[in-house]
Amino acid sequence: MDAVVCTVSGRMQSCTEFSPSSHVTRHCLPAFHCRRFPSGGIGRTLAAKLKPDYLPGAGSLAFSSSCSSSSSSPSFLSSLPKGANEDDAEYIRKCVELARKALGFTSPNPMVGCIIVKDGHIVGEGFHPKAGEPHAEVFALREAGANAKGSTVYVSLEPCNHYGRTPPCSNALVKACVSRVVVGMVDPNPLVSGKGVETLRKAGIEVITGVESQLCEALNEAYIHRIQNKRPFVTLRFSQSFDGVFLESTPVDCTTGSYYSKLLQENDALIALDSALSEDIKLLSSEVGCKQPLRIILSNDLKLPLESNVFDTSHAPSLVIARQQALVHDLEKSSRTGCQTMESLLLERGVELVAVPELNLKSALDVCYDRGFSSVLIDSRGRDSDTNFLGRQAIEDGVVEKVIVDIFPSIGSDKGSGSGLLMDGGSLPLERLSSRISGSHIILEGYMMR
Repeated sequence: MDAVVCTVSGRMQSCTEFSPSSHVTRHCLPAFHCRRFPSGGIGRTLAAKLKPDYLPGAGSLAFSSSCSSSSSSPSFLSSLPKGANEDDAEYIRKCVELARKALGFTSPNPMVGCIIVKDGHIVGEGFHPKAGEPHAEVFALREAGANAKGSTVYVSLEPCNHYGRTPPCSNALVKACVSRVVVGMVDPNPLVSGKGVETLRKAGIEVITGVESQLCEALNEAYIHRIQNKRPFVTLRFSQSFDGVFLESTPVDCTTGSYYSKLLQENDALIALDSALSEDIKLLSSEVGCKQPLRIILSNDLKLPLESNVFDTSHAPSLVIARQQALVHDLEKSSRTGCQTMESLLLERGVELVAVPELNLKSALDVCYDRGFSSVLIDSRGRDSDTNFLGRQAIEDGVVEKVIVDIFPSIGSDKGSGSGLLMDGGSLPLERLSSRISGSHIILEGYMMR
């Protein structure tokens, strides 16, 4: 059996299980923080030595409230709405699995999966592959053909009811004479927002909504955030040693299946500082057939290492955002020396350059929103100081929704800077915590409390 340690924390409500092969989190009683360690010498030693309120970097970001499952496909416990049964919930979960096949491709659209069932058999299924292409319901109806008549349709997100780049899916379902539609969640988009459900019901079709709604909301958290807040969903990532030292130089495993490779796959853009380029990072996902994120580099002075892998655009696009004054100085230097401007050197490599009056996160996020991006990863690398303002400014500006901390299997560092992010306002609590093992690292995730 595993050794369990419960410590009264006064504000933490979570239970974390550790095992050699996996790392799971589950709910615990309020006001207790429970930690489970592998049995044997190591587990007993950790259990005995662990301090009550210990968590790497806990002095900067406090992990609190309840935790969610740490698996890659979270499982949510929810009661079934009236008229729904366990089979309905199972098919909606399958819809979510289908939808995730388009991870990273659909922005600004949501990921959607659809399954059509008749007489207990799946007769059609589909998912929305990317913006501008047919929606999930269309693919499922095509596969079902005449079998769609009198069937039950399962869809993770409410069918659209408006003409955009594709016709309304609600009309297609009515035309196919389906008898029942089970919807995971209502679409928050004002163009839909219940109108698709209304169209189906007016046509005499039975409609049930809210089946596995939390799971469906988690699938499209970035899409929902963009719709409701008019800005991208931002994830902040940084690395710490096991004893909470903010790591300045952090080589990250980006092989296929690694957490970082998948993180790049699921985000539309990544923002990093030019100071991070000294590591010559590629910032490329290794997932097969994935869409690479736009790599956005923020630069104060346009003194860029052009030999960096980030400026190789043969596999992924790159964009530099710089202060207007930096472009002026670069142009003046070119006039004096006769050398090419940094702008022309970047353009030769296929790298776009955007000039802004002031270099800050708002400017970068505005660029992302204007390009239809729903999800943005802020990769805070380097010392937490004036030269690496990303993490601190992102938190203080209130733009971060999710925080990911990569805990390295080491203690201390000769290239570290104190314990976590240092902010004038003190620590900020996180909720909906999860954790997992990735190689030899522990990956902690939490959401900012709103």
